[in-house]
Amino acid sequence: MNTLMHLDSLRSQRISTTKKTHKAIYGQYLTPIEIANFMAALLIKYGHSEGNIELLDPGAGLGILFSAFLEKKIESSFSGCINIDAYEFDKTIIQNLNSVINRYKKYSNISIKLIQSDFIKNSAYDIGWGLNKKYSHIIMNPPYKKINSNSEYRLSLRDIGVETANLYSAFLAVSILQLQKNGVVVAILPRSFCNGLYFFPFRKFILKQTEIIQIHTFNSRRDAFKEESVLQENVIVVLRKGNDQPPNVCISSSEDKSLNDYSESFFEFSKIVNSHDEDKYIRIPALVSDKIKKENNIFTKFMELGIEISTGPIVDFRMKEKLVSGLSSNSIPLLYPIHFKGNGLIWPVVSKKPNSIILTDDEKSKIAYTNGCYVLVKRFSSKEEKKRIKAFLLLDNDIKGEYFTAENHLNIIHKNKHGIDKYLAGGLYVYLNTEYFDKKFREFSGHTQVNATDLKNIKYPTKEQIENMGIEYFKNAETDLDDIFMKVMKEYE
Repeated sequence: MNTLMHLDSLRSQRISTTKKTHKAIYGQYLTPIEIANFMAALLIKYGHSEGNIELLDPGAGLGILFSAFLEKKIESSFSGCINIDAYEFDKTIIQNLNSVINRYKKYSNISIKLIQSDFIKNSAYDIGWGLNKKYSHIIMNPPYKKINSNSEYRLSLRDIGVETANLYSAFLAVSILQLQKNGVVVAILPRSFCNGLYFFPFRKFILKQTEIIQIHTFNSRRDAFKEESVLQENVIVVLRKGNDQPPNVCISSSEDKSLNDYSESFFEFSKIVNSHDEDKYIRIPALVSDKIKKENNIFTKFMELGIEISTGPIVDFRMKEKLVSGLSSNSIPLLYPIHFKGNGLIWPVVSKKPNSIILTDDEKSKIAYTNGCYVLVKRFSSKEEKKRIKAFLLLDNDIKGEYFTAENHLNIIHKNKHGIDKYLAGGLYVYLNTEYFDKKFREFSGHTQVNATDLKNIKYPTKEQIENMGIEYFKNAETDLDDIFMKVMKEYE
């Protein structure tokens, strides 16, 4: 049995016998062989091919990643020396890891050093004192686990100028500090670092220290680590140490880890990181068909539409005493995602959720909306829903009474807590539900949570274009929303 087949067997055994609590403690999820082979190929493609190789695997696990790299180098008859530092802190996996390392002892030009210590603490100390080794190649599948703000990890990281709150970003940052000039790191990571304030310092660090060479996405969120029931959306990033960002970045994708349908395209770096974006969000353009490439006509900022978007103000468990199942003389409708089916509102509904809430006049002025036309957007999508964005249209005759309000799992588009123009509402309903908008949102955010801030940061057609979409929609509500979008946008080409 060759080494990678042996590792595939070890991986299956390990996954089936390791308790979830153990995985949670170490944040350990073993890389599938197919993904390891792809990552190794990227490291060989972009890393230097001459002279000796100094390779770091900071969370070796079973040794799947460095083995995939070695197998390709052995197959290509690489004659230089390959020196590997493999860190592994989990004592329960060391025996299997050693069995893999022993397979390479017959090669005189391969040296593998197993370092059984904490990668972050060990490296932070060495970096702080200028004792750290410099690597030409780094390949990694770092642990996924939060770091407490007052933990020893957080303090060690701050000492070397790294500010982050998750082990995976800490592993990558500390590894980058140990890269040689023009050295390359290939890492598989949760996509969550690409946006949000939580990872802002980490993004600044990456963009200061490295050049983004390639980003690979998987269209199926479930597939990459499905044997371990991991549903986090993952990306593979290729970074080169340096600050001379190439003008173009390779964006590649595949449906799943088999990579049978691999495709790639090159995008200007400004499409990935907007130089005017203070938050340094990393956008990952989708490889979409020509029929929905309309970027040149979509340039309006949300604030320029003269409307607002807010998160539903009602957190129900904090207001239990005010919730009622039906509508009474002193209550107003309370909308949840369950009240929207298909194209419109169904209220009331029989469920465990209430249908209305009792508010004082003062509370109504602060957290209620007057009857009118609105667009509401679900804040959370399930992991495998076809679309991340689901918007609903609320018309002025859908609600009984003068006021209503919305629960925290909905975003609501309004104007100073009043309704918006009917055709603007209809057009926003069309645009937000298009394949185009969903793909743009996925470029922008790797989360299943749809935040109001994220919706504001995506570009929109002009107000006139959106209103024309609304006009088309109300002519025939049965028309496909993507067709309405395409028809209107085509008129402005």
